Order: sequence, then structure tokens, then C-alpha cells
Amino acid sequence: MVKAETESAERAWRRIGAICREMVDDLPHLIPAIVATIRAEIPNYAVVPVTEHERHMAEHSRSLLHGLAERRPPNAEEIDEARTLGRARAQQGIPVELLLGAYHVMHRELWNELVRRTQATDPELAVALVQTFSVLWTWIRGITTPASESYAEALRSRHVTEATLRHRFLDALTAVSPDLEAAVPLAHALGYQPDGRFRALCLLTETWPDDRLDRLQGWLSVLRGRVHSAPRGLVTIVLTQQADTDQVVREIKRADEHCPVGVGLERPGLSGATASIADAEHALDIAERTGGTSYFDRDWLAASLSRQAGRLTPLFDDAVRAAKLDPHLAEAVRAFAEHGLSVAAAARALHLHPNSVSYRLERWRDRTGWDPRSGDGLVASLTALALYRPQADRPATARTPDARLERERDHGTQIDDYQ
Repeated sequence: MVKAETESAERAWRRIGAICREMVDDLPHLIPAIVATIRAEIPNYAVVPVTEHERHMAEHSRSLLHGLAERRPPNAEEIDEARTLGRARAQQGIPVELLLGAYHVMHRELWNELVRRTQATDPELAVALVQTFSVLWTWIRGITTPASESYAEALRSRHVTEATLRHRFLDALTAVSPDLEAAVPLAHALGYQPDGRFRALCLLTETWPDDRLDRLQGWLSVLRGRVHSAPRGLVTIVLTQQADTDQVVREIKRADEHCPVGVGLERPGLSGATASIADAEHALDIAERTGGTSYFDRDWLAASLSRQAGRLTPLFDDAVRAAKLDPHLAEAVRAFAEHGLSVAAAARALHLHPNSVSYRLERWRDRTGWDPRSGDGLVASLTALALYRPQADRPATARTPDARLERERDHGTQIDDYQ
């Protein structure tokens, strides 16, 4: 009786094995559908070329079906193939959970096909199918574990390599004499197009220790386009290409809503990247005074003059003193400029009578010598106000005293009143 049951089970295994080998022969027809299902369920796989994807899936499916037919777990060579695939997906930027998800979809589709064919051939093979599933489960564990381990190793290596490349690339761009020739292969290695358009953003390094910057880089790396960040002394540079600048700023602010951000102009080529970094650094000087975001294309005048504030002090002394002693005068000048040079509109914004706004503009002219109703007087007034912010307007964590002094030494200015 036992012998008969054993022989029956063995026959069932052989029949299932024959079905598995039939499926191997049919893989050229099965694999495109399986790959299409994976790519439909996991859109991130669009970064993997279809031909490459189908080749990897065919190789693994062939090994799996032979393993099921032979009732064995994956061998050393098949495990090495899984490790190779794990490394490849890490280099292509496919998240590990999606790599494992693709394996699961493939195993599911092959199993469903095996069940369909088995039931069509002989419904009495159901018991043998249950035993076959235990072998399939051995394959799932035996393949996905080394694939994920290899993925993690490759990812760690990739992070180290990318961090080194970022530092070398930004060193080349920010040197006293930028080495644009050396920057070309580094740009390619980081995924940039050297002749494309670049935009830089600058942050204060002191507010972004290494662990926070690593997390920020992780968040930025999933955005559209290319975004890399690295500290360069007191300033951390975020260099983007074909990225949504507003979205990059939102990610930075999500990590630290009070973080000052300077945004440069979008400029072409590697020389443009160097210029955009300079733009962003100048804009950061303005952003530090508000804890907000300064765009060079909007604040270019104050940003360009910010590092000359000490030298320009004699020009702005009266305006700074007036803004300190009578901030409502400065408020009226700003409102007048921001509301179409209309006294009535400025008055509505400030909830004042138009005569009160006119009086304040005249008082500003008397105190500073600059008539805000004239072109030159308004430009000079707004520049002084952009360079000066009352101490209360500054964020508490804008910078440490040591860092501030170092920045001032670098700029060659003393800007006690222009903070």
C-alpha cells in the first residue's frame, strides 16, 4: 500500500515536471506578458530597458522551472545570478522593495500558469501541486534574500561613490579657477548633461549636519531630474538639472521650515553651473536675514550688494538709522513699492489713511535724503531696506557667532547694522 502511494506520488511529480519543462519551451511567449505585468504594477521599472528586463526574467524563470521539475532549491550559480541582478537594480535606482515586488509578481504569474496547465492536464495532481509550492517557496526565499543583500551592498557602495563624486565635482566647479575640463566626466558620472542647464541652491552647512544632509539627499534623489547636494565649507550646495525648483525648495523646507535658502539663476553649461552657485550664495545672504527663500532673479540687486554692505555703510547710514528708529517709515516705503507706487493702495494694505502714508513717505525723504516717489530715491531706499533687517526679524538659528565672523572675514566686511 505504501509502495503504491509512493509510486503514485512519483508519477505525479514526473507529470508536473513535464509541465514545467513545457513551460520552459514556451518562455519566449510567456515572458513578454509577465514583464508587461511587472511594469504595469511597478511603473518604476520603466528605467530598465525592456529587452534587459525580459532577458533577466527569462533566465530566472528557466532556472526556477527546472528547479521545480527537479524538486531542488536554487544552486550556487543561480544564487549568484540573483546577487548580480540585485546589484544591477541598485545601480539603476530601483528601490529594494520594488525589486522584491517584481520577483513576487514573476513567481505569482509562473505559479498561476503552472496551476492552470496542471488542472487542464489532470485535476488529480492537486496534492502534488501543494508539494510543488513548498519547493517554489524555497526558491522565493533562496533567491530574494541574496538579491536584497547584494542590493544593500551595492547601494552602500554607490552612496560612497556618489558622495566622493559630488565632492570632486563641486570642488572642480567652485575652485578659485574652476576646472571645467575635469568636471565633464564627473558630471556624466553623476547623471548630469554637461552642456545642459543648471540651477544651484545654497544652504547654511551648520544647519545641515551629515546625517540630515544624507536624508535630504535621499528625498531629493527621487525627484524628477538630477539633484545632488554636498557641503563646501560654510555653504551646502544643491545643484539641479531639469528639476522643479519649487519642489526642491519644498523638500528642503519640509526638513527645516526655517532654513534659509538662496536660489541661483538657471544657466547653461558647466560655466553656468559655476555662475549659478555664485548667484545662490549671494541670494543666501539675503535669505539669512529673513529665514526664508531668496531668488537671485528677484533679489539680484540686494544680493549682489550684500557682501559690499560694509563698504557701502556711509551711503546707507541715514536709511538704516531711520528704519531702526521709525520702522513704520520703512514699512510705508515697502508698501508703496509693492502696490504699484500707489499711495491709496499702500494705505489700504497698511490700514491707514492715504494722507498718513504720504506723510510717512515725506518723513522718510527728510530723514534719508531719498525721495521714494522718484526712481533713484526708491531704488536706493529699497536697496538699503533689503540689506538691513531689524534684529527681531532674524531667525534664532540663522547662524552661530563663529560662523558669522568667518563669513564676514571671507567677505571682507563688517556688517553689524546690516544683519
